[in-house]
Amino acid sequence: MRRFRVAIRRMLLLPALAALGGCAMVTITSEPSGAEITCSRTGQAPWKPWPPGAAKPALTPARRPIRSDPYYFVRVQKEGYHPVQPVFLDAGPMRRQRAQFQLEPTPELFARRQQERGLVLFEGRWVEPKKQGLVEYQGKWMRPAEKQRLEMQARGMVFYEPQARWMTPKQIEALEAKQKQDQGLVFYKGQWMKPFQADLQKLVDERAEKTAASSATFELRIERIGPVFTAGAELRITDLAGHPLEVLLSGPESHLAYVLPYNSMTTQTLPGNYLLVVRQADSRTGVAAVARVRLEAKSRYSATYRGVPVVRPKSFVLPRPGEIRIEPPPAGPPVSIESVIPREEREGKK
Repeated sequence: MRRFRVAIRRMLLLPALAALGGCAMVTITSEPSGAEITCSRTGQAPWKPWPPGAAKPALTPARRPIRSDPYYFVRVQKEGYHPVQPVFLDAGPMRRQRAQFQLEPTPELFARRQQERGLVLFEGRWVEPKKQGLVEYQGKWMRPAEKQRLEMQARGMVFYEPQARWMTPKQIEALEAKQKQDQGLVFYKGQWMKPFQADLQKLVDERAEKTAASSATFELRIERIGPVFTAGAELRITDLAGHPLEVLLSGPESHLAYVLPYNSMTTQTLPGNYLLVVRQADSRTGVAAVARVRLEAKSRYSATYRGVPVVRPKSFVLPRPGEIRIEPPPAGPPVSIESVIPREEREGKK
């Protein structure tokens, strides 16, 4: 009780003493309290302890009579809180100045306080895990369904929507394969298709390879002419020979198509390595144009058929005057008829 009376007396006497001595009474507070008070004449470093001339900074709340250095900036700082802007004080004689600061905690300090209260951060909010029905898994708070999903994925399981249960990829593949087979489909070239489609692709592959292996072929040039806004590749075949064309495209997807004279045909297919065979549908010679090409994704290609190339013989060039030389017979005795036809034959003829 005695200490309390002494404190009250000091609080009442300090303003009077400050007024009598020509001092200013400065009060500095902060929320929360316990922040260090520093001052500066310019509002920039260096910052010195407040009140001016003190060995160490005072802590908020603080009330001091100031007699020297009436004009300066003050600021407060506390660990775990953001810095605040300094405040200018005019602590002239016989004046009363008051500075109040509101400190904002840093995210780290705020999170630590919330954790001390037993709260956890979930979906951007601090909540009580038991009330929200949360469970902890690998250092994170989540709902039980999310924990189950992560545990199943860690075991290599996949949630199969049609049956609403967790299965391994092999189980899903076997189940889907059985469903496709029950629908009468067959698996060919990585795709499920109808049997006649698979047979047609097999026939195209066989005919293309057989034609390419024959000697009656010539090379067909294929050029990339630009991009295409699809996931696969695009190929255009143009006829300039005036004949109907049969087109065989063998690869990841096999196609059989026909091109009318002086027309073109465009097909879209999967990217990959292909064998292209083009032959005249109205010809019995079996001569075909062949090209092996890799069709890239999102690319457009073009091939032009100009007919079977004609092999022309070398032209005969007459010799120029003076290039032909006639050599004289070799020197020797004259040739007589006796040396050519025997005497017996000549007399017998007579």
